[in-house]
Amino acid sequence: MLYSVTFFPKNSTVEVEEGTTLLDSAVKAGVSINAVCGGEGKCGRCRVIVEGAVDSPDTSLINPLDWENGYRLACQSKVRSDLIVFVPHEAQVGEHKILTTFHVAELSDLSPLVSWKYLDLPRPTLDDNLGDLERIERSLGLAHGELDAQLKVLRKLPDVIRSSDWNVSVVLEGEHNLIDIRPGECLRELGLAVDVGTTTVVAALIDMRNGEVLSQASDYNKQIVCGEDVLSRIAFCEDRSVERPQRLVLDTINALISKIQVDIKAREECNLTGDDISSISVAGNTTMIHLLLGLDPRGIRYDPYVPLTNLPPILRAGDVGIEILPQAPVYFVPGRASYVGGDIIADVLASELHTSLETSLLIDVGTNGEIVLGNRDWMVACSCSAGPAFEGGEVAHGMRAMMGAIDSIQLKQGEIEYTTIGGGKPIGICGSGLIDLIAEMFKNRVVDKKGRIQDLNNPRVRMGDEGSEFVVAWAEETAVDGGSPDCPDGRRGDIIITDNDIQNIIRTKAAVYAAASVLLKSVDLAFEDLSQVFVAGGFGNYLDIGKATVIGLLPDLPEDKFVFLGNGALAGARLTLLSETKRREASMVHERMTYFELSTTQAFFDEFSSSLFLPHTDISKFPNVRKMLETSG
Repeated sequence: MLYSVTFFPKNSTVEVEEGTTLLDSAVKAGVSINAVCGGEGKCGRCRVIVEGAVDSPDTSLINPLDWENGYRLACQSKVRSDLIVFVPHEAQVGEHKILTTFHVAELSDLSPLVSWKYLDLPRPTLDDNLGDLERIERSLGLAHGELDAQLKVLRKLPDVIRSSDWNVSVVLEGEHNLIDIRPGECLRELGLAVDVGTTTVVAALIDMRNGEVLSQASDYNKQIVCGEDVLSRIAFCEDRSVERPQRLVLDTINALISKIQVDIKAREECNLTGDDISSISVAGNTTMIHLLLGLDPRGIRYDPYVPLTNLPPILRAGDVGIEILPQAPVYFVPGRASYVGGDIIADVLASELHTSLETSLLIDVGTNGEIVLGNRDWMVACSCSAGPAFEGGEVAHGMRAMMGAIDSIQLKQGEIEYTTIGGGKPIGICGSGLIDLIAEMFKNRVVDKKGRIQDLNNPRVRMGDEGSEFVVAWAEETAVDGGSPDCPDGRRGDIIITDNDIQNIIRTKAAVYAAASVLLKSVDLAFEDLSQVFVAGGFGNYLDIGKATVIGLLPDLPEDKFVFLGNGALAGARLTLLSETKRREASMVHERMTYFELSTTQAFFDEFSSSLFLPHTDISKFPNVRKMLETSG
C-alpha cells in the first residue's frame, strides 16, 4: 500500500510503500537527513518529529518527554500511514561549507585525454571512392586500419558527414580511437574534473584548449545516508549491497553536471548538453572509487586490507553511469593503498612535492588522516584512523561545516566570542571551531594538559550527566531545536563541550601527529628538517595554524612553512585531465610511494600515547606553545 509522506520545512512530498523507513522516504523526497551511523540507530542524529502512524522501537536516544512530543529516529521508523514529518535544524544536512577553491596551475604541456580535430574532408568521386571511415583515417594521416571506432560512432558517420557538407570535427582518444564526430568546426572542447569525497563531491568544467575553469558545482555526497565514513559505508554494502551507494554517488555527480549546465546557460546564454563533455578525470579515496564503480569494497576493511584495484582502467562514461558523452573516457587518478587513494596522489601532484629537491610533508585530515613525506627521489605514506571528531562526529554538539556551525572561537576573560558559517545563530560546532575552542580553553587554563575541564568559579563550567561540561553558547543565543537528547530539560538548547568530547578530539589530533612523527622517524628525519608542510582538504583549509599547533595537531614550526593546498584532489584531477605528463607523473607517484601500515607498528602506538596530552607529553617539542603558556602565567 502506498502512503504520502511530507517533509517540512522543505515541504517535499513523496509516495512510498508501507514499511519504508522515514530515512529512505527522505532520500526519495530529496531531503537530506543526518544519519552518520548509516541508519543503524546508534547516533541519534536523525531525530525528527512525526505526525501519523509509524512503527518505531523504543530507544534511549530519545527521552520520554520528546517521545511524547512525537520525536522518532528516522532510520528506525517505518511508515504505516500518511505522515507529516518535521526535520529539526540539528537533523538537517544543510548548506555545507564546501571547499571548491584550488590552485589552477599553468601547464606548458596541454595533452588532454581527448583531442578535437577539424577536418575538411575531400568529397568522394568515382576515382576516390574510399569509405567514410577510411576517408577520415586518411585525413588524419593514419595508415589503413589504424583508426578504431565504436559501433555507435560508425552509425553516426554518414548522416553527420553529409549534413555538414563534409566539414566535421572528430574527437580522438589518443591518436587512433575515434569516440565522436560533430558537424562543422567545434568551438567548445570540454572536460570535467571531479573530486569524489566521502562527505562532499565537487565538479569543475574545464576548457580543454587552455585549461580554464569555466564553471563549478558542489554538494554533499548523497551516500551520507549510508554512513558517515568509509568503514560504515563498507559495512552498509556488507549488510545490503553496493548498488544503493553506487546509485547515490552517481546521482550526486550527475546532479552537479546539471547544475553546471544551468550555470553555463545563464552566464553564456547557450545550451550545454552532457554530450558536449567528452572526457572526465576523477580523484577519490579508494572506497569511494570502488562504490562509484559498483565494485566489492569488503577487502578494504579487513586484514590485509587489499582493495579490488588501486589502478582502475580507463572506462567509458556510459558504462560507469555518468551522464556525459557515453563514449567519453573516464580516467581515475591512481591510488596507492586501501587508505591512501587517488585523492592523495592528486594532492601530491597539486603540491609538486614529488618534483622538489627539498623534503616536505603533506597532511590531509578528514575522517582518516593521510600523510605523505618525501621529495622527487622518494616518498613514504601512511594513513591513521583519525575518527569523525573533526567532522562533528563523537562530539555532543559537533557538526559538519554547514550553515549555523560555529567555525571560530576566542575566549577572553571568561567570555566567548565566536563566528558562525552564514552569520546566523549557532546550532553546533564544526571541526575548525572545536580546535579553536580547545586551544582557547587550554590557553586560559579552563582545561589542563590532559584535556580535563577544571573546577573553576566560572558559570560556564558545570557538572552534566557525563561529567564536567563547558557552555559554549547559552540556549537564548542558539537556534537548537529542543537541544541534545542527553541534556536535562533545564539545559536544553545550550551548546556545550564535555570532558568526553575533548578526549575524542585529543585522540584524533594524537593519531595525526603520531602518524607524521613516526613517518619522519622511519627515515631518520625530524619536523625541523622539513622544507614545507602542505595542508590539504576542506577541513585543513579552514584551520588556524597557531591554534592547531597549541593542541598538538600540527608541529610547532614557523607559520610560513605551512602551505594550504585548497582542494588538492580537484586540482590534481584537473591536471591529469589536461596533461599526459601529469598522468604519467601520477603513475610514477603510485609506483614510487612506499606505504607504511601503522596498525602493525609499535612505534606508532608509543607515539600516540605520548600525544594524548595538550599539546604533547614532551612539551619541549612545542617550544613556542611552552613560551606562550609561560607568558600567560
